[in-house]
Amino acid sequence: MSKDTLRSVVAFLAADDYRSLHPDKAPPRVITIARDHGAGGEAVARRVAETLGMSCYDRELLDGVVAEARADKALMRTLDEKVPARGGAFLFASMLGLTDPLPEYQQTLARVVKGIARRGGVIVGRGAHLMLYGTPCLRVRIVGSEDVCARRLAGGDGGAILARLEEVRTVNRQRAAFHAELFKVSNNDPLQYDLVVNTDHFPSLDAVADLVVQAYRGQVAAAAHVETAA
Repeated sequence: MSKDTLRSVVAFLAADDYRSLHPDKAPPRVITIARDHGAGGEAVARRVAETLGMSCYDRELLDGVVAEARADKALMRTLDEKVPARGGAFLFASMLGLTDPLPEYQQTLARVVKGIARRGGVIVGRGAHLMLYGTPCLRVRIVGSEDVCARRLAGGDGGAILARLEEVRTVNRQRAAFHAELFKVSNNDPLQYDLVVNTDHFPSLDAVADLVVQAYRGQVAAAAHVETAA
């Protein structure tokens, strides 16, 4: 994301909701993609966004949080989709004169996610599917077994598989703790999502992206039918 685009997103956060600004237009559509580490969710998100002519937001969400944060910006980066040990977090926060860094991170992240949603696009991770409750949205989760995800991350390097396996387990634990701490839910609850895809047996992630695109178009068509019938 360019600096100009990021500035426009951040500036948009102070605006009223989309319907009040554009009462004659339907709100832009949003796709959220939660993912296991190594399951290919980021690649799927980029392909979906490209196919549908949308923007894809991943690291840009963190950039937005950092830009908006009042607290130490390095601290905000350390909290990206992971919750540090509470003792360490409180110690770091106290050095900055804060009570606890997590509430500001959560509030700022919510503002950034909702600001991006008003523009439409594909949002990767960070509990966006939970923060956009009530927003027209396709909620997707991309999953995979630990060994398959590790092999995918190793990229054919057999000697790297064990290290990648530990990486998969660590990142997935961090993301689970992030959801439990900030949202009080399990990120593996299938009822949070409209579509869950296991990529273990998909040799090409393009096919997974095609499934997401089909689901999105079906959801949009169904919503249009309901509005027409009303």
